Amino acid sequence: MKMTYFVRVEKPHLQMFHVEMVIDEITESEITLTMPAWTPGSYLIRDFSKNIRKFAAYGKDGEPLENKKKDKLSWKVSTGGRTELRISYSVYADELSVRTSHMDASHAFILGTSLFMYMEGYKDQTVEVDLHLPEGWHATTALDKIGNDRYRATNYDILVDSPIEAGTHEDYSFTVDGKEHVVAAYGLKGINFERQVADMKKIAEAAIKVFEHVPFKRYVFIIHAYPGAQGGGLEHSNSCVISADIYNVIPGEKYDRFLSVVSHEYFHAWNVKRIRPVELGPFNYREENYTTMLWFSEGFTEYFGNLILYRSGLIDRKRYFELISDMIHDIESLPGALETSLADSSFDTWIRLYKPSPDDLNSYVSYYLKGNAAGLLLNINMIASTSGSVTIDSLMKALYERFRRDGKGITEKDIINVTNDLTSMDFRDFFQKYIRGTEKVDFDRELSRVGLSITRKSTWNKSGSDISTTGMLIKKDNGAFRVYSVLRGWPSYESGINAGDEIVAVNGRRFTDANTKAPGKNSLLLFDALTVNPGSVVDLILFRRNSLVSVTVKTTSPPNDSYEMQEEKKPSPEATKYLDALLAK
Repeated sequence: MKMTYFVRVEKPHLQMFHVEMVIDEITESEITLTMPAWTPGSYLIRDFSKNIRKFAAYGKDGEPLENKKKDKLSWKVSTGGRTELRISYSVYADELSVRTSHMDASHAFILGTSLFMYMEGYKDQTVEVDLHLPEGWHATTALDKIGNDRYRATNYDILVDSPIEAGTHEDYSFTVDGKEHVVAAYGLKGINFERQVADMKKIAEAAIKVFEHVPFKRYVFIIHAYPGAQGGGLEHSNSCVISADIYNVIPGEKYDRFLSVVSHEYFHAWNVKRIRPVELGPFNYREENYTTMLWFSEGFTEYFGNLILYRSGLIDRKRYFELISDMIHDIESLPGALETSLADSSFDTWIRLYKPSPDDLNSYVSYYLKGNAAGLLLNINMIASTSGSVTIDSLMKALYERFRRDGKGITEKDIINVTNDLTSMDFRDFFQKYIRGTEKVDFDRELSRVGLSITRKSTWNKSGSDISTTGMLIKKDNGAFRVYSVLRGWPSYESGINAGDEIVAVNGRRFTDANTKAPGKNSLLLFDALTVNPGSVVDLILFRRNSLVSVTVKTTSPPNDSYEMQEEKKPSPEATKYLDALLAK
């Protein structure tokens, strides 16, 4: 069977892709065509079929064929004995994100799972893509090029795992270990991008050093930079897509946030795309693909993402320590870190990570955040158990070498067994405690093993006046102060303040910006900060569903919002040796 997708970008300002599938050498009397419900790497059912318009089927002679919808994702087509069919449909693409296709007057971005249907039973079929682009546009993708704007993939999984950026963007390139890396920079015309490309090369060099092998012939970074972008990325086998606020891409105070995403997504070329949980491939695109191991795929990648920035010299030791301190602060501030294990957090990603509720701060923790901590803790314990001779790098390389031998996915048991083999120690209790368990992590004890310590303090009372809090987290919304969440264990939780309440006044005076304080460096939320002694009772006036409500709350001392990690002044020779192993470049 031969299958070709013809993709036409006509009048891009209308944001509509036109797709025609030509299927030849069909033997069935009826075929089923399906649009995926989700995209690998972004674990949420998105039902991409909702964007399909004007589905139709024709014979080679142009005669319409009978078709009907089977379910929300699929269409059945009667072939009438024909061996060649033409399937036509359009896809509305108005959402600019790393996990959806997008088109406007400036470019077209193709994420395969949201554009290409597949024929049931034939996902292993070689396919070709023929792009018809506006004059002056060009395409950048990791797909094998076989002609002018024509590409080939050996199967459907590879097709949809190879995003395409089309437009008038600039392409940059560099080579590491003999492998070409291409950077498609959308939204950055007129901006000198050479510094960023040089830094991306440093990241690639440091990541490759971990595994000592490059699994691709060519790698493509697709960068979408524009003001106000939320930031983030999505990994693919031989490429990645990164969305970034343009002011973060320009070197400055927040530049390392952009580099951190680059490092994270590039590391995924090994961890998750090659070293993958057994459940994540081959993919079932119709429904959820459950795994308890995203703490490894995403959390450990987050850990290595920052470590690689340090190893490549793009951040110094002080900044690296700040990133670890911020991570520990966030974990210790969240009641949910003691409620949900990393295994459960991974399994529940389909209903929780992308669909947060106000109570999630009390009952859930991200496998990115706590998985990052688990990577640090495992590295410390592997180093300490082998006198510094074995690190987490050894684990990642061993798992990758196993994939290269058998191409199979891994389980948690596999990770434990490889860790045990490398260290000649039994790490089952470690995984039970930190991956399956929910007990509080003693970061002070763990860090002391490598000669590090953390100083925690509150910066709320720098002015000398007494400030207290009730433990509400607030979002400012068009001038109104609205409760986003109330943290369990704090006075506001027990006093019956609800998420969604609008705070109007405290002790008879209007609630203002002066009554708030950011809980951490990068938080979008605010704590209530009241100028009364801790232990005082305050009267709050709230709007709840447009009705005035009065609540009396007892305040308490503010939380520690400053975490600073430093090296011990007189560490033991053993701790010094272990820290050297932890930070080895």
